[in-house]
Amino acid sequence: MNDNQLLSRKLVILGRQIRHKRNLFVGQIGLTSEQADALRFFADYPHSTITDFKSHQQITHQTARLIVKRLVERKLLRLDANPNDGRAKLVCFTAAGVAKRQQMDAHLKTTGQVLFGGFTMAEQQQLLAMLKRVDKNLERD
Repeated sequence: MNDNQLLSRKLVILGRQIRHKRNLFVGQIGLTSEQADALRFFADYPHSTITDFKSHQQITHQTARLIVKRLVERKLLRLDANPNDGRAKLVCFTAAGVAKRQQMDAHLKTTGQVLFGGFTMAEQQQLLAMLKRVDKNLERD
């Protein structure tokens, strides 16, 4: 196995470990991983539409609509009229959704502290820069 293969394999394994821990946590707070992804998206991009979510997640519109519908039914999100487009609805958080998002944020902070314990701020910034380059490389592929 060459260095590129070894690095790629290590990234895959780390990704699986992080995803597994995250999925255990979101299950404990009563969410699916897809619902957690949706809450994260709408937290990062407030007042977006289901179409925005679909495009960002690279999923079908039907799947995105179903995920949002379930979160609306659970009263974590609500759909508001879009003043710029009468056909589209803006997806917004309810108070319960904000509380759930705060739980997820707290877990993310704790996970970050575990992942980067012993790293200096400069090392964290270097890693971030390298990961951004990896991400750009994948986008070109």
